[in-house]
Amino acid sequence: MKLSKYPSLVQKEILENMTYSDLFLLSFVSKNTKKLIKSSQTTRLRSIGRIVYYNGGTRDGMANISVKPILHHTNRVEKANEFILKMVECKEDAKNNDSFQLNVAGKLIDFGICGRYNCPVASFLSIDKESVIGSIHNYFLDFFGDSIEYYWVVSDYKLFIPRLQNLSVCLSIGNMVDIADRFPSSPVLNHIENSFPMNNPFSPQSKFYQADSLLLILNVKSLLAILEQFQGRQASLTCTNSFDIRGLTEFVNRWKSGEACQKLEYLKVIILPTTEISWTEMLNAIGVKQIDETKTPPTHVLPRVRGWRCFGQKTDPIISHTYVVRETDNHVASISVHREIFSFGVWNKTEEEFLAMMD
Repeated sequence: MKLSKYPSLVQKEILENMTYSDLFLLSFVSKNTKKLIKSSQTTRLRSIGRIVYYNGGTRDGMANISVKPILHHTNRVEKANEFILKMVECKEDAKNNDSFQLNVAGKLIDFGICGRYNCPVASFLSIDKESVIGSIHNYFLDFFGDSIEYYWVVSDYKLFIPRLQNLSVCLSIGNMVDIADRFPSSPVLNHIENSFPMNNPFSPQSKFYQADSLLLILNVKSLLAILEQFQGRQASLTCTNSFDIRGLTEFVNRWKSGEACQKLEYLKVIILPTTEISWTEMLNAIGVKQIDETKTPPTHVLPRVRGWRCFGQKTDPIISHTYVVRETDNHVASISVHREIFSFGVWNKTEEEFLAMMD
């Protein structure tokens, strides 16, 4: 089938019924074909929210594309997630006879087709790994655009992490025992999460504290270190043993004075096992202010920064009559306490602007 023989409306209809992986392969036919795809599929390409590369775990080597739901005029709903590419490291004598070569951003790369995921497979030797992944990423930037989010998800701290333009790195790992000391040259991570309690805190100099987002299970020692050192935007932390409430008191007072967490937007701390906690002493110690009970407080909610997992999701809403004010810029943070949960949401508003929202 020669696409150029058809009228433009037919061309567009054909392309709209192709998967993203098919469009990706078709773009290599010629410069004109690539230009046609980009011009006729503008709405689809703009709907892409992120591309995620998986290194390790059950999706090892896969590149996944996430899009916002779109209803085409054909009444076909765009899939929310699609595997667009698989990358495989192979041995020199393991070349597939059915493979074909494509020039990807100036580098010839062997490709095949993955039957399981119905997407192209890029294969390479270990020595070429970095350059091949770099070429693929540069092609994605040119074809899909540099305004979408690109994530490299690592499930093991020993695995390869490329240093590429517009690429955020996320660490998703089970046990984080002593991990900070084994990641000496790590880039700043977009997101870190674990599935088992973290017993030892990161060292004070660790770049881990600069991560945009944290989703961690901790013991009290690690939690206190994060409350003291965290420089990112959002954190959801679960403490799995008894906790001295003074740790949260110190955190809030340091935030109020402008000494800590300048970029913080949202913090949620869950203290387990579930116990009734007396919050009154802490609220008094941090000098909270109260909104008039006759007024309905504004709802603090933000898009989640939790890396590749939370496309379109938002933080848990905070609706509270209690708030504190930062001395350095007069900005407000809403505070909600309920049983074992402490929530802290920072507004990009001064106290006067914040209170005016309820007038």
